Amino acid sequence: MKLWRSRQSPVLEGKWACSQTCMQEMVQAAILREAAELNSHPPQRVVHQHRVPLGLVLLSRGVITQEQLRKALEEQRKAGTGRLGGWLIRRKAVDEEQVTRALSAQWNCPVLTGSPHDPVAMAPAFPRLLIDSFGAVPLRLAGRDLLYVAFEDSIDRCLVLAVERMLGLKVEAGLLNESEFRRVQQEVLRAPFPKTRLLEAANMRGLVHAFTSMLEERKAVRSQIVRVHDYYWLRIWRNPAATEGRGSVPAAEDVEDMVCSLAPGA
Repeated sequence: MKLWRSRQSPVLEGKWACSQTCMQEMVQAAILREAAELNSHPPQRVVHQHRVPLGLVLLSRGVITQEQLRKALEEQRKAGTGRLGGWLIRRKAVDEEQVTRALSAQWNCPVLTGSPHDPVAMAPAFPRLLIDSFGAVPLRLAGRDLLYVAFEDSIDRCLVLAVERMLGLKVEAGLLNESEFRRVQQEVLRAPFPKTRLLEAANMRGLVHAFTSMLEERKAVRSQIVRVHDYYWLRIWRNPAATEGRGSVPAAEDVEDMVCSLAPGA
């Protein structure tokens, strides 16, 4: 086929498009797939309603007393804001480590450490917008196929799955102490990220057009579309040499992202 076809790119999810119309159909199919996949699962807030409240976890472990829990809950209710763990720490009933370990039991996940951590190497794992929106930080690679991602107080499984599919890596999600999480998050946010376009599309047709136009303009040699809650994330690879590192975190200059959301009511 290489003898007669007039172009070699763009390529979406391993499939070559013979024309812009063909690419548009492929993009639409990928977006509809992502929409159907998300709609087939209940929202995260429903899935995790069964989790034992943090106060009861700490109480059952003998870390706090009923009186300490009662007073912290009263202060939280009066303030109308803040997490229970934070109020217990303010009252010096617990420390950060105890709260984090109780949260890890709640979420059945490990407690991670913030080092070693190379923010420049890890920043391109996913767009800055997703770090800001979902409170996640890419920490480090273990071996060639395991990426550790840290969260502050809860695990976002939708983000974890999206990153796994985008990078071809297994993601191990865990929690960090609040102060350590803030430190590594700021280090990552100061590092260079891939060039990113942010867009709110008026409707599904506009979303398909935006992704198709970017793929055609950038002549992607590899690309992938995933959905993270209300965001559709397109990543393109423009450098053929960079695609050889499939199953790794790319360098910031080798990829480009577009993150789109649909306007309310679209």
